[in-house]
Amino acid sequence: MYHMLVTDIDGTLLDKDEKVPEETKLVLQALRERGFITTIATGRPLPDAEPVAREININAPLICYNGALTIDIYTRHRVAERYIPPELIVKAIGILRKYEYEASVFHDDIALIGQLNDKTRWYTGMIRKGRHEAVGDLEGYIASSGISSPKIFAIGDRGENAKVPEGLLKELSRDFEVSYENINLEISLKGVNKGSGVKSLAEAFKVNREDVICIGDGFNDVSMLKYAGLGIAMGNADENVKAGADYTTLANTENGLLKIVNKFVVPQEKIVL
Repeated sequence: MYHMLVTDIDGTLLDKDEKVPEETKLVLQALRERGFITTIATGRPLPDAEPVAREININAPLICYNGALTIDIYTRHRVAERYIPPELIVKAIGILRKYEYEASVFHDDIALIGQLNDKTRWYTGMIRKGRHEAVGDLEGYIASSGISSPKIFAIGDRGENAKVPEGLLKELSRDFEVSYENINLEISLKGVNKGSGVKSLAEAFKVNREDVICIGDGFNDVSMLKYAGLGIAMGNADENVKAGADYTTLANTENGLLKIVNKFVVPQEKIVL
């Protein structure tokens, strides 16, 4: 019997207007009333993830930065931190530079960049809280300050036919966990991903793997979809993401969450909104 539901945010929990539908909030409330554990696993920084987590009233720690940080948003207790050490951050920046990628390194929930240019300006504009700092020599800054980071976001050529170079993925994969959408990369410490974050949380709550449902639409969701007893891809997910899931539901614009809950969680007791 399922006891825990973990959902992604963008493309999963949010609709086309980047809002949580009222129907979704009611479904999650109904699950919690039945003793369900509900939370979020996202690549978003904490300041961008927490408002959504509070809106849906999660009742377990929030997993953000693709599994690098698990935090109780109500007590501020950091349950787990799996950060990239400074020497590896410097190594990653060097590799990215060879392939003309720009790096954005998160520290204290601020995106550190070398300088504002077309690539970094695009990314800092995408960060919902917009918190960033240009430090000039990013490698030198990291080396001298000795900071660690939950995640590096790497921005490549945004041309129409641009692709992630295979050589870049090969080099990074030796020391890092890498996921990507189009040509942009999310880089974490090796072995750190949404799947590892969900696994740790499930074990802390003494929930068996087969009793966990994970829902997502992106490549960074694949690890948790594979970990879960029931991994569900949204209808709007890439075909490769769907291939790694146990089931595909409706798109995020069609209230796919209610369908999932009624089909798998409470099949004998349909939730009617």
